[in-house]
Amino acid sequence: MSIKTQSTETTDRMIRIIVEHTHSQFGRDYFRVLVRHLSEALEVKGAWVTELLEKEQRLKSYAFWLAGKYVDHYEYDIVNTPCAKVVESRDCLLVPENVVQLFPLDPDLTPLNAVSYMGYPLFDENRKVIGHLAILHDAPLHPTKEQEAVFSLFVQRANAELIRLRTFEALQERKLRLSTLISNMHNAILEVDELGFVSMANPASCQLLGMPMEDLEGSLLFSHFETESSSVLRNILKNAKNPSVKENSVAIRKELNLYNTNGQTIPVEASFCSYWINSELFLTILIRDFKELRRAEQRIKILEEDSQRIGNIASDSILGECPAIQKIKDDIQQVAKSNSTVLLLGESGTGKEVFAKEIHHQSTRKDKPLIIVNCAAIPANLIESEFFGHEKGAFTGALQRREGRFSLADGGTIFLDELGELPLDLQPKLLRVLQEGEFETLGGNRTIKVDVRVIAATNRDLQSMVKEGTFREDLYYRLKVIPIHLPALRKRGKDILLLADLFIKKFSKANSKKIFPINHEISNMLLDYNWPGNIRELQHVIERAVILSKDGHLHLERFLPHNFPLEELENNNHTQINVKRVLTVQELEELEKQNIIAALEQTSWKISGNSGAAALLGIPPTTLNSKIKVFGLERPMPQ
Repeated sequence: MSIKTQSTETTDRMIRIIVEHTHSQFGRDYFRVLVRHLSEALEVKGAWVTELLEKEQRLKSYAFWLAGKYVDHYEYDIVNTPCAKVVESRDCLLVPENVVQLFPLDPDLTPLNAVSYMGYPLFDENRKVIGHLAILHDAPLHPTKEQEAVFSLFVQRANAELIRLRTFEALQERKLRLSTLISNMHNAILEVDELGFVSMANPASCQLLGMPMEDLEGSLLFSHFETESSSVLRNILKNAKNPSVKENSVAIRKELNLYNTNGQTIPVEASFCSYWINSELFLTILIRDFKELRRAEQRIKILEEDSQRIGNIASDSILGECPAIQKIKDDIQQVAKSNSTVLLLGESGTGKEVFAKEIHHQSTRKDKPLIIVNCAAIPANLIESEFFGHEKGAFTGALQRREGRFSLADGGTIFLDELGELPLDLQPKLLRVLQEGEFETLGGNRTIKVDVRVIAATNRDLQSMVKEGTFREDLYYRLKVIPIHLPALRKRGKDILLLADLFIKKFSKANSKKIFPINHEISNMLLDYNWPGNIRELQHVIERAVILSKDGHLHLERFLPHNFPLEELENNNHTQINVKRVLTVQELEELEKQNIIAALEQTSWKISGNSGAAALLGIPPTTLNSKIKVFGLERPMPQ
């Protein structure tokens, strides 16, 4: 059937019907209404608007009306179709009849009972084909000039709408990508207006400041920063308001300090960009959190210091089969999952740090930091700063803000070794952290909250110290929630042999030496010795014996302190010397040197204090320091 010859009045009515139904529609909705009413007005079987997918050489319909209903998600290859001719020729194509015979390889024409076809290309602003508008009929199609003009009119309208739709969708896609990018950035982004109120924020900003989006947006920017940093921000915003500066500008980077809702001061680096929109000034601030970076750097530094200060046992796991150790292992399994404070008690060198690490490893905090602090190794005048951090200018030499050990351990565990050496005036602040989980930095006035599990250790008798008034009673009972007593090495029986074998394997591997297994004579020697320095002393004795071994045998008699200097080694035989013999100056010096080394090893190279090597030797710490320099003694590096 052909399109009937219509009068001008009929043509006008057709245009009016289409316009009335499409004038209020935009985008994809416009195309759906257009193809329906265009098909009905022209009395043809179907009409459709498509987008050209150039790389795939396919046409994808925005809207398709066929035989009185919509066909959704219609997409097809243009090869061997009349639509390909429209795209290739960039011009109108009219096939009044026999369209199936002219395009026999088009798979869709026959099922649609198509007889005729007419299509127009659609262009972008650069006259590049981006789609087409077509009609299809199941009868011959012979349009009049008026009908062609109507069709051409709506082709132009469809072309304009397709350009607008593609631009809009590209803009929306770009906006979505930008929004997604900003939302997923780890760095915080804030936009503020010319008065300093936050007009926009990304999720990273909310996380950094600890505020929900609805509270952060609309808040005053300066209220989130320290006084000095707020002044910097006010000056930047003031300079951006300069009437002579009406173009976008990027300011230099600034290091600032902001506050979060927990009262913590967070060092950040901020970059600024000011811009004008419709005579309104906006300032965008990109904020990079230095806190975690600095914490990581401090943690690395602390770990390096600790590794130099304390020679680690070859394995962090607890090795031992004696009943006392088995009970401690059972206790650790029970207490590790809790957040309760643990107090490790026992002689120096019994492996308190190893037990503390095992508790942390078995706890729910194992993926968080374990910060180790030797209270005796920190000078008394710096210990508060080390524990709780300090503000810039808090004391001479405090050139910048520094995080304390408790801040670094937030979410994890802090191990306070040799707690008995903690100064009395600092004990109330430690008690507050244990009870309330909060503290103030040195020189600061804001309360900082932390979630830290405390494991403490000491070889001192804290109960006696309480009676003497050198340790707070309330702190003692707060620490003694779960006390664990570590046995001395001499009370662990054949565990000594297990540990000795462990150290032999460690040091022989480290020094590329082959050492024979422990024989019966060496076993008896190890078991008979009292080991006043406990595991630490055993470790150092084995290390020296392995390093100085020449034949694969450990000559422990050369290194056990109770044998020196009453024995001397001659042709690998032990010969007792006359104890009444007068010793030479060199022998006396060597005796003194070995005695100092033994004292240093038993005290982990702690020099001063009641449990230091100087006290053990009965000499002043200054004298001991001098002798260490004279003998050229150096603390051994951990293997």
